[in-house]
Amino acid sequence: MPHSIISAIFPVIAYLCIGYIAKRTKKFDPANSGILIGYALNISIPCMIVLDMTRQDMFKDFSQYFQFFGGYLLVSFIVFLISYVYGRVVKRQNLLIGSYFAAAASYSNTCMIALPILAIMLPIGGATYGVIGVIVLIIGLQTTSIIYEYTSKEESGLSVRKVLGSIWKAMKANYFIAMILGLILSFLGFQFPSVLGASLNAVGITTAPVALFAIGAQLNFTLFRNHIRIVSECTFFKLFLMPVLAWFVCDLVKLPPAPAVAVILCSAVPTAKCQYAVARSHDVYVEETESIVAGTTILSMITLTIVIALLAAEFPAIVT
Repeated sequence: MPHSIISAIFPVIAYLCIGYIAKRTKKFDPANSGILIGYALNISIPCMIVLDMTRQDMFKDFSQYFQFFGGYLLVSFIVFLISYVYGRVVKRQNLLIGSYFAAAASYSNTCMIALPILAIMLPIGGATYGVIGVIVLIIGLQTTSIIYEYTSKEESGLSVRKVLGSIWKAMKANYFIAMILGLILSFLGFQFPSVLGASLNAVGITTAPVALFAIGAQLNFTLFRNHIRIVSECTFFKLFLMPVLAWFVCDLVKLPPAPAVAVILCSAVPTAKCQYAVARSHDVYVEETESIVAGTTILSMITLTIVIALLAAEFPAIVT
């Protein structure tokens, strides 16, 4: 196996496995994973994003990021629609449950898994693709919340105020603020002094080991056994159909290498844990969603290895 492929795959699997081993050997309490995730979301990821954007000419590279956003949004929508139709027709689910099933089958864990992996694979631009992928996830989560508002008997119809309030809350997240700041600084041509840039980089590069270690420490191989059929169905949609479709779409529209790698990688990561948080807050499809998140995360250790290997082989010039 070429060195470039090994260097792309090994850190991802290693961080996840170390986290899981640390939990199993009681060297790390998985209850503390939230602290590590909070550090990644609020400190290391924002540092990575700001530094990544100021290292680029965003005016020059804007078209590629726009192509990534459009391509990834399109793939996510198609898989959501296919899995929703499957849920309604084959599984006889109603509008609400079918939507939550489709969300679990198409919403990717872009923030905690795709973003740090992209930062490893694409040292320049990877974090930016990752945070744009998070925006696509936010659009999906808002769609789920809107459907809940629309179908809830406890609500007086669709509440625009609640939807806007939820969007505003998402926009106040540190990684989103970091993206706006990074855009402004990039457009102004600002470059961090070498000492400050090195400090931000030192914090930013901790994102992948910290985030993936925390995910590994939360792996639970027994959680999804009660819903093995649902997990199997969502695994097919999320970890097989979605990356295959993404690769086909990228080839069809001749997406440039960097955004193509980002679209495929974001499509190949497991179900977003944020969707479980939404399901729990709405008390809809909770146990099933938790099982899907756990199952796809565990199985993605195999499928992600294959996808990263294929990407490194197909795009050796940009995948490091």
